[in-house]
Amino acid sequence: MVPLGSSIDRAKIIFTGETVKKRDESFGEGGAAGGIWRNILEAMPGPLIVIDSDMKVLYANPAMAAFCNRDDPAGFSGRSADEVLAPLPFEVQRALSAALRTGTQVSSRIAWDAREKGPVLLESIAFPVPLPGPGPLAAAAWTATVVPGEAPDHEAIATQASRKKGKELLSVVRHDILNQLTILIGFLQFSEDYIDDPQIQEFLLKEEAAGQVIQALIEFTRDFQDLAVEDPCWMPLDSIVASAKERVDPKGVAIVTDLGTTEVYASPLIRHVFLTLIKNALDHAHGLTRITISAERAEPDLVVACEDDGPGIPEAERKTLFNRGHGRNRGYSLWLAGEILSITGATIREAGRVGGGARFEILIPAGMWRAGGPR
Repeated sequence: MVPLGSSIDRAKIIFTGETVKKRDESFGEGGAAGGIWRNILEAMPGPLIVIDSDMKVLYANPAMAAFCNRDDPAGFSGRSADEVLAPLPFEVQRALSAALRTGTQVSSRIAWDAREKGPVLLESIAFPVPLPGPGPLAAAAWTATVVPGEAPDHEAIATQASRKKGKELLSVVRHDILNQLTILIGFLQFSEDYIDDPQIQEFLLKEEAAGQVIQALIEFTRDFQDLAVEDPCWMPLDSIVASAKERVDPKGVAIVTDLGTTEVYASPLIRHVFLTLIKNALDHAHGLTRITISAERAEPDLVVACEDDGPGIPEAERKTLFNRGHGRNRGYSLWLAGEILSITGATIREAGRVGGGARFEILIPAGMWRAGGPR
């Protein structure tokens, strides 16, 4: 096992630019220096991930990919860190956020029952990375020594290659469609200046609005393209909800959780389910002061409830809550939440009452949840 200190020292030297003066040499393939440093990083036995100030992944080494039960670290680049790190304890994300926010080093010992790997202790450190380049480029890195335990075996290479290629093709096609829509909307706007007929102008405005809706829907698919290619995995429920809470402004509303150490087997996108429920309550439940997310056994299943003390949802509206076309994101939010949950057989329903607050219940079937150990 390589001592933690030596791994961190190497990472610091590489990422702070003490010996590498260009950003593309730190992360790219260009130049001899870039190749040497990349080879060193990828040979490190411990996991290493680097994120930018928007919590997007800049780099992950193969040990980090294996640690997250994935095979291809290149597929992490540009993705949201909280989705990539979803299988790990939330303390990892918290340490990275603290390093970004304070500009200081954050050391921690994280006890984690990794189940398949057994109980492990992560001797971890997160530190700011002042990337060289034009202007300040804030970033942070996290690495750890795992005691004891080893990274899980890789998945089949052919399966991973197929998923990677599918994601690439989706991105290319989406990019081309968006380019053509931008051209179409631009010419519609240009045409409005040459037409005096009010009826034709009205038609052009409606056509432009339809094009913008299509544009928004295509952009919306970017966040969820991994739905078809990302495998479900075991994740701590409290970490999932904590990650969702980090993404919202509670506006003075208390968000309380009572989830224990329960773990669920679900798509990494399950974070968006809780993000949707919290946002919907904050946006639509006027006068609420508290949102509570809790888990209780309904043997052999598990019920995860998200409830608030707002005015509740009218009976007539409750019937269409989960229909496509209802709610935010052009009508995809609660419908998409149900689709994400259905991947592993979970369901969602609204069980509140008018005047008594909204209550969304997620039923997780037996085999898709388990009582986690101490963390």
